Amino acid sequence: MDFLTVHGLLLREPNLLVSLLQKNNWKRRHKSYHYIEVLENGQKALLDEPGSIIHIIEGQLLQQFSNAQSEKNMINAIWTKDDCVFHNVFQPGNYEYIALGDVKLEIYDAKAVLQEISQHPFFPDLLVDAMKKLEENFFQYSKMLTKGTDERITDMIRKLSKKGKEGYHIPKFVNYVLLAKCCQITPRTVKGKLKDLEKSNQIIKIENNRVLRFETITSGL
Repeated sequence: MDFLTVHGLLLREPNLLVSLLQKNNWKRRHKSYHYIEVLENGQKALLDEPGSIIHIIEGQLLQQFSNAQSEKNMINAIWTKDDCVFHNVFQPGNYEYIALGDVKLEIYDAKAVLQEISQHPFFPDLLVDAMKKLEENFFQYSKMLTKGTDERITDMIRKLSKKGKEGYHIPKFVNYVLLAKCCQITPRTVKGKLKDLEKSNQIIKIENNRVLRFETITSGL
């Protein structure tokens, strides 16, 4: 792939690494260095390689850090479709990845991928692009934790839901236990806030599906 092609990808593609892996014959030449993993809601991704690149093909993936000293898990980020996660590539850590709903992943050997693309002149651009997305995701999650409980809950529901005509259609796996974990607040608090949203018709039911109305987002409730 020549420099002009890569430059064009930088301008129009949301994730340069994904685009490069899809547009060249890397997979065909290195079949043993990548595999597909399908997870159901709540399942953890099993990563055999010490350094891996995780490409989310479908669904959403929760990334948490396990602190052995405090025996607590801290959530770092929630990754969505077409994101690429560099697992223990730049900085090792005790990270876990949990499926939010049904998830399909493509997992690459990071060393093999980086060794090949490091030979090309666009390699610094790719690293900058990857680190920028990593920082943006961590920043967005950290910023969410500075908000009040109401905003945390509605922000997280919106992130985990599908946008429709009436509002955000909430998947069945999104319950008060999951929201408490993602928002870093108690399950009791989330349960009470969800009841308040339902009583005020901010969360409504349409054909047995829960929907967070757009007015809830714009009003900040």
